[in-house]
Amino acid sequence: MLGDANSMLQKRSSVTSKIGLVLVCILLFSLFPKSATGFYDVDVPHQNPEQKIEQSTLISFQPTVYENPIKRYIVFGPGPVSDITSKANNVIYGVNSKHGSFVVGVFRQNEVSTLQLQGYNIIEDLPLEFNSIKPDASPNEVSRIGKILGSDKIIHKYGYTGNGIKIGIVDTGTDFSNPDMKDSVARDERNIPVMIDADGQGLVLTNATFVANINSKDVIQNYTKPLPKNATSSVYVNSQGVFLNIKKAGKGTSIQVFNSLYPRGGNFVLNGTISDDYKIGKDARHFIVSKSGIYHFGMIYESAMQGQFFRLQLVPVLVVDSITPGLYDTVIPDMSDSWKDFTRFDRLLTIYDFDFTDETRVILGNGKEYLVYDSNRDGKSDYSAGMVGAHVLDVYGTITNSSMVDKRIGAVNGTLLPPLDPKGNFFGIMYDFAGHGTGTAASIVSSGKEDYVIYGNSTKYHIKGIAPEAKIVPIKALWLGDAIYGWLWAAGFDQEKSSWKFTGKPRVDILSNSWGISTFPALQSVPGLDVQSLLLSSLNVPGSLDKNYPGILVVSSAGNAGPGYGTLGTPDAAPFGLTVGAVTDNVYVGYGPFKNQPRFGNSTSDFGEVSGFSSKGPSVIGDPKPDLMGVGEYSFTPTSVTKFSKNMTEPFALFGGTSLAAPLVAGSAAILMQSLKDKGIPYDPFTVKNILTSTASDMGNDPYTQGSGLVNVTNAVNFVLGNDDVFVVYNDASYSNIKKVLDSPLRSMNSSSVGLKQFQLTNSSLPQTSWFGGRINPGDRTSASFTIVNPTNHTIDIQILPQKLELNKISQYNGTTEPRLQDPLIQKLGVYRPDYIPLAEIKNHTSLISFFEKTKPIPDDTSLMILDLTFPFSQFMNSSAKTYADDLKISSLYLYDWNKKNNDTKPSYQELSLINRGGSWGTVQELRVTDPNSKIKHIPLAGVYPVPTRYSYWTGDTKHNSTSFDYTVTASYYKKVKWDEVWLDSNSIQVKPHSTANLQATLLVPFEKSAGLYEGFIVFKGKSHAVNVPVSYAVIKKLQPKDLPTVIEGTSGDTLFGNGYVGGGFDMSNRYNAGNWREYYFDVKDSTVNSVAMNISWKDPDTNLSVFVADPQGRIIQTNVPPGVLGQFQGWPTGDWLGPSPVFSEGGGFYPIKNKDATSTVLYAPINETGVYSVLIHTTLFGGHSVAEPVTITTKFSTILPNEAAPQIKLDLPQFVN
Repeated sequence: MLGDANSMLQKRSSVTSKIGLVLVCILLFSLFPKSATGFYDVDVPHQNPEQKIEQSTLISFQPTVYENPIKRYIVFGPGPVSDITSKANNVIYGVNSKHGSFVVGVFRQNEVSTLQLQGYNIIEDLPLEFNSIKPDASPNEVSRIGKILGSDKIIHKYGYTGNGIKIGIVDTGTDFSNPDMKDSVARDERNIPVMIDADGQGLVLTNATFVANINSKDVIQNYTKPLPKNATSSVYVNSQGVFLNIKKAGKGTSIQVFNSLYPRGGNFVLNGTISDDYKIGKDARHFIVSKSGIYHFGMIYESAMQGQFFRLQLVPVLVVDSITPGLYDTVIPDMSDSWKDFTRFDRLLTIYDFDFTDETRVILGNGKEYLVYDSNRDGKSDYSAGMVGAHVLDVYGTITNSSMVDKRIGAVNGTLLPPLDPKGNFFGIMYDFAGHGTGTAASIVSSGKEDYVIYGNSTKYHIKGIAPEAKIVPIKALWLGDAIYGWLWAAGFDQEKSSWKFTGKPRVDILSNSWGISTFPALQSVPGLDVQSLLLSSLNVPGSLDKNYPGILVVSSAGNAGPGYGTLGTPDAAPFGLTVGAVTDNVYVGYGPFKNQPRFGNSTSDFGEVSGFSSKGPSVIGDPKPDLMGVGEYSFTPTSVTKFSKNMTEPFALFGGTSLAAPLVAGSAAILMQSLKDKGIPYDPFTVKNILTSTASDMGNDPYTQGSGLVNVTNAVNFVLGNDDVFVVYNDASYSNIKKVLDSPLRSMNSSSVGLKQFQLTNSSLPQTSWFGGRINPGDRTSASFTIVNPTNHTIDIQILPQKLELNKISQYNGTTEPRLQDPLIQKLGVYRPDYIPLAEIKNHTSLISFFEKTKPIPDDTSLMILDLTFPFSQFMNSSAKTYADDLKISSLYLYDWNKKNNDTKPSYQELSLINRGGSWGTVQELRVTDPNSKIKHIPLAGVYPVPTRYSYWTGDTKHNSTSFDYTVTASYYKKVKWDEVWLDSNSIQVKPHSTANLQATLLVPFEKSAGLYEGFIVFKGKSHAVNVPVSYAVIKKLQPKDLPTVIEGTSGDTLFGNGYVGGGFDMSNRYNAGNWREYYFDVKDSTVNSVAMNISWKDPDTNLSVFVADPQGRIIQTNVPPGVLGQFQGWPTGDWLGPSPVFSEGGGFYPIKNKDATSTVLYAPINETGVYSVLIHTTLFGGHSVAEPVTITTKFSTILPNEAAPQIKLDLPQFVN
């Protein structure tokens, strides 16, 4: 017994030690800021040169003392903004409504605690996660985007280029220094750039003043009088020229510098000392003129990202009033010294000239607002610090509260500042610290004029955007609260006295968002029903925010959390926005880190497949998402001209992710809008969305993967022009069905209003192509009336076919990996090939003779093939490692077209063309191929690539060799079959020229239908065009009588979305929402029910599930993994999350917290009102013994009442007491 006890104690000690190490790692790595860009995949070497921030020699800063660290928070209150500002400082901005207030601010932890005790609802403001994947490589083709999406044909044939359309890019900022980008910035009627920095990063303080003695003959003399009040210093003249007196006899001059990195580090205003005099004139008669005789001086303080680190860019600036005394109009940046300071690591000695006289003058509206420098005088700029002229929100400034005005700057806190202060104390710049926003904008508007040497040889190429004549309105927003401000500003609203007022016209036609929030539990709401998603949906709806508001089209990236279902974040799940997933354009094969890597093959024969990283629907609403697909893997885009070193290549980069797909669809919409304007056809956001979704190309996938399909600009414009028999389909039911789900959250937003007089969805039905049938009880039905629009000059005959995907065949292959296999043509250390498996060998053997039978592996009627690679969790993660997730074995999956050149049984990489791939840090890898029989011309060949070394979640590559492990490859073949649940009043219809026709469709839900979500298509098929209408609906679970169990039984499933089971797809290198999600619905009608108890059970002990319960407003009211103290102090979404790690992971790691046993979990939630309650299940870890695992949900809805009877005290005394 004693030995058993000691053994148990040792085990407990070991577990405690591991948990302790995990907590230390979590707390340590949560302090590291993550890059805004992602990476291709874990099995690709990362090339991220590290560059630490060095102290500048232009200015020295005083050391910063860190006390009581502060964070950004969003505060919701029932009273006015003034109630909050009276209790806390540093309110960035706040807005009032008749129902409450909404405040974004920077607070210390003690202030947050005080506000919470006073009843305020507070969530930590979250940094945006940008959905790019940016491998450092060069492709063998510049881009096929124009061919794939059809924009090339439209540009050349009709000349539609997006001209006249403004696109707002909500991102990390946009750099316009590249010649392919310079003319793309939107300008107002005075030719001033239209730009907003809602984060306040671009604020430049120029409040150091130098007084000059200029006589009536415009001759400057030494200043000998006492300095005026608030003057910093004076101007002097000597034989060498005219100078700002900064040295002050060796003491130097202290100036204020705005810290653009705040609140990441330091104070928002830094005190720096400059020790060198700056030249402003050649002599007493030839100098930079200031009509008032007062020169303003300051320093731009910004950063540029290089790898995982930031590198400072400091630019000395002079501001003068060149025409009217006291009206400052000219900014003169010392770009030459800034460039020298930025590149000082490339030389032994840096000599500065401290001279403004040889620099380019910037005057707003002169078209030369670019902060660029040509260091080698070759006519091409190679250094950029952004662009002057941004409206900057005074987020932190030097203001302590909203009622005070700073005497030196004169700006009220939260004020949207003018691009240049007429008094000369500040100006605003737009710059892109990470390059992400520049990549998204460039994918749309690159002019394609510049030559780029792509391959390192003499061949030069042009990189052209999808809508090269559209204009960009950059909207910098790095935090969720600031994105909301940027949205409303772009939509044409101005903030006036803590409320938003519509100016009468939106500032943009389209908003493009290539970001999202994956850690949505920290926002206390589920995606689609949170405040941000509700606002995004409303931005698309005419009349929603003001009776005269026309609506703007808002495009969002779906995210890179695939391949699992339900991986949309917020606000990407907003139902009325246009959400975009990603498809392949494998132009990268053969170059950069992909060059001579056998697993990528030798060429690319295929494109347009669903990217493995592309996030999928559904959201908790259940409507078909994403809406469309665009190219996301990968393309070239121009970049900032800045060279981090003299050996860097030309200004272009390979860019990807759904961050690329979204702006490409936004650019497609711009071309469509131009064609509509050209033809005088009125439109609103729903019109544009319906045309794009009706004209998309089918990809053979399910609605929750592809929506309507791949955007097709050619088809869209042909509809407008009435060409090629292209027609459009929409229905009248989706909007109202979705609105029913949104009404309750919208009504509950009283205390979280964003300060608009009107925030509601119109009751008028708005047309939508996709059909959401709503939330339905078993045995019920729902109908929709479809309208078909024929713009052509002749009658169109259309067949209507309800269809869904059905599993036709499934085959499996069991194998064992062999690490470090080499290709016969590349015998090089560190270069390895996959284990190759001919697709014909992936089959189910029923007898001995079946091993020798040759059969066609892909059935003829296959519309979709899915390959899954699975392996047990115990082989993926070494459970005996001292620290959890410190020893991982990883493998990825490939599919090739093998053009066999000889009789060898082993292929060489030169014979392989990559079709698609799947890779993640998890136990399931997935790839998809549409219509495989038409895509594969030779021999289909699968490849399982075991990464040769082991990895740690915390430190990356351990440099320890990996070992073999067992795996299973599952090939699933799907075909389109009739969908019997959809009934039509006709299977064919004729639509007359320039006319419409109507069709009634009805969804009949069988009584035995299990609870959950269901999807399919209604295909409208013409002679040369087909519209794939995505259809989805939710089945509500009928509750048993109170206190009796209501059960959703688990079922066996496959790799497609379904109910009663979950799939794998978790990815420890990805983000929080990676994995696999399921949604279920319980309609509580009994008002006496006030609690629910749940038990969720599964099969594999290595699988782990996070479970969330959301009320009818979409608020998360309970989870089985509450964040605890980490949620309070670190903004943690749930207690099982490991957080991001500094080397690779963006936060896809989880710890298997169990609150019951190894294969089940329990939770108890309050029921405070009647309505539909949602249960979300998240597969955070997956056992990997199969592609799917059954999950059973047992619930009991009850009434718990307090015992209100008075306590009774009974005392039994003996019959006789002494």
